[in-house]
Amino acid sequence: MSPAPRESNMDATSFQVDRGDLHQWRWNQAPVADMAPGEVIVEVTRFGLTANNITYAKYGDAVQYWQFFPAPAPWGQIPVWATGRIAASRNAELAEGENVYGYFPMASHLKLAPAGIKPVRFIDGAAHRAPLPGTYNEYARIDHAPDYSPAHADQHLILRPLFALAFFLAAHLAEADFFGAKRVILTSASAKTAIATALLLAAHRPGIEVVGLTSPRSTAFVAKTGHYDAVVPYAEIASLPADVPTVVVDIAGDGAVRSTIHHHLGDSITRSILVGATHWSADDKAAALPGPTPEFFFTPSHIVERRKAWGVPLLTQRLGEAWASMLADSPRWLTIEHHAGPAAVERIYQAVLAGKVTPDVAPILSLGA
Repeated sequence: MSPAPRESNMDATSFQVDRGDLHQWRWNQAPVADMAPGEVIVEVTRFGLTANNITYAKYGDAVQYWQFFPAPAPWGQIPVWATGRIAASRNAELAEGENVYGYFPMASHLKLAPAGIKPVRFIDGAAHRAPLPGTYNEYARIDHAPDYSPAHADQHLILRPLFALAFFLAAHLAEADFFGAKRVILTSASAKTAIATALLLAAHRPGIEVVGLTSPRSTAFVAKTGHYDAVVPYAEIASLPADVPTVVVDIAGDGAVRSTIHHHLGDSITRSILVGATHWSADDKAAALPGPTPEFFFTPSHIVERRKAWGVPLLTQRLGEAWASMLADSPRWLTIEHHAGPAAVERIYQAVLAGKVTPDVAPILSLGA
């Protein structure tokens, strides 16, 4: 007979949004389910909230982001990258008090079923997560991880998820010889994902021009980063030479902007890649466009591809080198702010949703006061 579950005696407070209307939200409080042998309960200590998380919500159904932390309809729990402390454990290999980093809901606690436990990581073996992308099921044991530095804890929370996307996107373009292009255009050039991509392209782009498209209010900031060869306001897309072979990387997810680019450049576009939705409220309906059909860049698939192509040691080395360059560069243009408590979570969520957080600022949140 297997041991009985142990009562957790904990309540989890979670921030949930209406999956059909991200402007509607609620706070939900419910007991954490009892722990079975091998399970742990993690208290979420801090999490970052950026436009990247709004992308998770916007594509929650299409890419199964809502399935990681299920909630009763119509509610959903937006995934965030967070650190947490193991508050209770029925796993002999994971002690209470150990710190972890990974994919969490915007909540106070999360129960995990660790599997494949290694010195620096484990995966959540919960049955409902088995069909989901494995990359998002991994949790780093940051007390033991060689690539985690407490001195850079803030940058890790905010930039590491965006950096991972940027790294594998830049690698994808380089491995494909930029699909024959001589220019890469990044929309939402002030977004942290775009800045990271532009930075990493510098190592791969001899002869490749990197152009950032942005709003007039962000032009000076984008130019200040120093990672773009040219910075162009959206209203001036037509000023770009139309005969240069171009890869379009769409981070804004704005259908009108994408249409303008495609109609201006047409068959000069060698690849059109949809990465995010920083302009999440804009119309992004897929109308017939000149040039190639936009394709969604799904990071976990490319992580698997690079692991196979490069092997884990080389991938780890290249990730480490690129991450070091990101850490060294980010203090020039990024200010991290800390906010605590449910009211702050609501306020910052509304600001991020409305696109009112300036590009040089990144909020880190905690539910505790």
